[in-house]
Amino acid sequence: MASMKKLAALGLMGATLWAAPGLALAQEPTPLKGLIISNDGATMVVRSDAGDTPVKLTGETKVRGVTGVLGVRGSDYPTSTLIRGLPVEVVTAPNGDAVTASEVTFKTSDLKTAQQISAGLVSTDAAVAANSERIDNVGLLVPAGRTKVFFPVGSATISEKGKQDLQAIAEQAKGIKGAYRIAVVGRADRSGNAAANQRLSEARAAAVTEYLQQSAAISPANFIPNAALGSAPVAQDPDEPKNAAEARRVTVTIAVSKSSQAAVAK
Repeated sequence: MASMKKLAALGLMGATLWAAPGLALAQEPTPLKGLIISNDGATMVVRSDAGDTPVKLTGETKVRGVTGVLGVRGSDYPTSTLIRGLPVEVVTAPNGDAVTASEVTFKTSDLKTAQQISAGLVSTDAAVAANSERIDNVGLLVPAGRTKVFFPVGSATISEKGKQDLQAIAEQAKGIKGAYRIAVVGRADRSGNAAANQRLSEARAAAVTEYLQQSAAISPANFIPNAALGSAPVAQDPDEPKNAAEARRVTVTIAVSKSSQAAVAK
């Protein structure tokens, strides 16, 4: 009888330990993904699809950069690195009614772009403010020009024809009077592994973005970050691919505000 009671007790303990991780996982908060729009040192404000969220930063907050499409961990950074314009993912920790960051991660490539903007290497502080305002209204942007760059199977290398098309769309964008933005969206065909296709799509989009910045003189401040782009209509390619070859592409869209487009139409 005693042995049976011990076995029952052990079984109950095992069931409790088995259930506990599930309960803990169910209570874990969803990471906050968005764009930093301000940081006063103690609190940063992260803009996401759900709106603006103040997030407290403490001495315990870990800040880490990641590299590549796989998000390989890189260096640790101080919280002062969390500057406006930087897309981040925030893991929060319970702290009463406040949202407190236990860990903040970002792509080191995004940090470089944000630092260029912040330092004035690309634009003045006033232009950065105007850029932030345009990010606020991504949902109100409309297309003013579009091109597609096609890729071979498994490749993220831009062809000579693709480079010519990118130079043409860059000249069209720089000829616009007033503010404009650039949306870059990578795609892949449906064959093969979905995760691999996603990585390939991101690599193609990164290659196109880098070419436009370095070879076509498009300022990083003019690109819509993926975190701000979301599912905005301006990023949607209206032309459905007719075959696998047409699906292996990056779509580049020039976006302007509806008001500026209306002004041009008049």
